[in-house]
Amino acid sequence: MTRDMVRDMEFDICLRSPLARASETADIVWAGRTPGLVDVSDLREIDLYAFEGLLKAEGVEKFGAQFDKWKKKPEEFEIDGHYPVRELWDRATVVWEDVLLRQPHSKILVVAHNAVNQAILGSALGVGPHYFRRLLQSNCALSKVSISEDFKPNTGRGIEMEFFNQTPKSPLDAKKAVVGLICGPASIDEEALITNTIIHMLQKSNVKRLMFSSTGASARLAQKILDSKNNLSFETHVVETVEEILSHLKSTDDIGASIVIHDKKLCQDFMAHSLDLNDGSIFKLSPGGLSVLNMTGGPVKNPIAICINHHLHLDENEPDVDFI
Repeated sequence: MTRDMVRDMEFDICLRSPLARASETADIVWAGRTPGLVDVSDLREIDLYAFEGLLKAEGVEKFGAQFDKWKKKPEEFEIDGHYPVRELWDRATVVWEDVLLRQPHSKILVVAHNAVNQAILGSALGVGPHYFRRLLQSNCALSKVSISEDFKPNTGRGIEMEFFNQTPKSPLDAKKAVVGLICGPASIDEEALITNTIIHMLQKSNVKRLMFSSTGASARLAQKILDSKNNLSFETHVVETVEEILSHLKSTDDIGASIVIHDKKLCQDFMAHSLDLNDGSIFKLSPGGLSVLNMTGGPVKNPIAICINHHLHLDENEPDVDFI
């Protein structure tokens, strides 16, 4: 799966965790490219000390309150005199400063684990350990960031996220309350390229409400979705600000997707607001790109980034849509 996603991408080197699962995955993904793979110890999984290897029931039985802290406030979780999540963020900073930024290569593939990948991306975006579990990492998912000369970890400067947590599976999970932000087309040509695939994707999803701009290409795309045959019935709202989107999300415990189709700036602003970031321009959104936030519990309950600028659905060959 991951090998297919990176098959046509160019890389100069692959750095991997020496632990078995990541090491074996890197072997498959790298598929004999040159140069060879490089093991980096600091890319190992989070160090959990006395928690290592415990099943959930064992953790509850042996550690009680500590296990509860690990589940609810992981950045404050302490075990054996250590704060594992804080240490992980420190280690991610070391990976950036002593490994990634010292590479003579410009295109680097990193194969590691859920927790350490969260920390590497989190420190790149300038967010701290309290973001642990808010930057979802699916098995074998692919994320891509670009950095400039003024990049420095933990500052949020000089970083652009091109896409995050991309997998072939649709990120619009029918079993959760999610917000899906679709970056609208900026031209008639872009509109023609993405319309069919977006309509087919939404027809296969549990859409509860559709929000869109009042004018322009995003409004036309929304209208085509509404006019397409076989689309399910859902609420519709015209929105122009983050606050207007939020006003329709006050009871998002209802399972399904609230879809927003709008210009890039509003999609960026909404993600920045939801993830408590100062500037949404850090996210590079492409026309038709889908960004999904888990909003279970409502917009004040620390939304989780499921994916950002997911675009594999745009590569699918879908038949033309018939309109009413």
